[in-house]
Formats: sequence, C-alpha cells, structure tokens
Amino acid sequence: MNPLCRTLLSSLLVAGVCGAAHAQPTDSKWYGEIGLSQLNIKAEDGPLSAKARPGLLTGTIGYQWLPNLAVEGFVAGGVSKDEIKLNGVNTGIDAKIPSAYGVFFKPGIRLGERVELFGRVGYARTKLQLSAGGINVDETGDDVAYGLGLNVHLSRQSYLQANWMNYHDSDNIKVEGVGLVYGRRF
Repeated sequence: MNPLCRTLLSSLLVAGVCGAAHAQPTDSKWYGEIGLSQLNIKAEDGPLSAKARPGLLTGTIGYQWLPNLAVEGFVAGGVSKDEIKLNGVNTGIDAKIPSAYGVFFKPGIRLGERVELFGRVGYARTKLQLSAGGINVDETGDDVAYGLGLNVHLSRQSYLQANWMNYHDSDNIKVEGVGLVYGRRF
C-alpha cells in the first residue's frame, strides 16, 4: 500500500470513529459515493504470472429500493498506472484501467444504528490499457462483478466505506481491489 493510501485510510478511520458517536442514518433513498481503489491486476498463463497495481477513482449513484436492497450505477477512471511485473521482474510495460462502469444490486444489513454490512453483485465492463514506448494496447472485458463492504455513518447524511470488489475474473485475468469511499445521502 503506498503512502497516500495509508494516509487516506488512517484519516478515514479516525473520522469514522470520531463521527460515529453522533451518527444516525437518514431516510433518504438516493445516495452518491466517491472513492479511491487500489487494484490488483493478475494474469496467468501456465508458469507465467503478470501483476500490476494501478489506482482507480470511483463514483456511484444508488437508490435504496427496499430497506435492505439498493440498486447502483458505477463509473470509474484510472488515476495511476503501474509497471507490470512478469514473475516478479519489471517489464517496462505500464498497466492502467482508463475506464470501468457497471450496475449492481446491493443487499445490506444493519449492525446497529451506525454500521452497515453489505454485498454487491452485478455486471461490470472494464477497460485495460497497456503502454510502452508510445504504443498503447486496449482490451475491454465484461464480467459478473461482486464484492463486500462496510459503511460507518458519520451523520444522518454521510458515511465512510471500506470495500473489496472483484471487477473481472475470466480468461485467466483477474481485476480486484480494495477501496475507501465517502458517501452522502441526498
């Protein structure tokens, strides 16, 4: 985990603990979220294993359809690239996720007044870009996406979230990541 992610995680956890004492969820049905995710991209072919860890800026708009079920639209764009390592050796090829989008069902359960555990399942389309020496190669994949997360409510309208998502897992390529998110009901 890079220093920026560690600092952001620490800040969010401190704010969540301090704000949780005054939090009470609101009855608003619409919400929006913005966050950062550290991805793990892994491709395997026999004894060869390629890995990269680019960053992603995420945005979500959701509607609380039923008390324990929401529907969400998701968009994301790459904020950092990472050099691909082939069996642990740098290759000089950078990997980035320039765009991703999807739709999800989000079942959740309250664990008290301030904490909510949730899952996500749906569809995601993820674009992977590889670049080296001015040459870019793009590959797009569609797949079932799923994940888990935890919301800590700071107030009636806002919350912090930590999540894990699997965006793509087919054709020997896996794209997954952990994210830190700020959410607001409106």
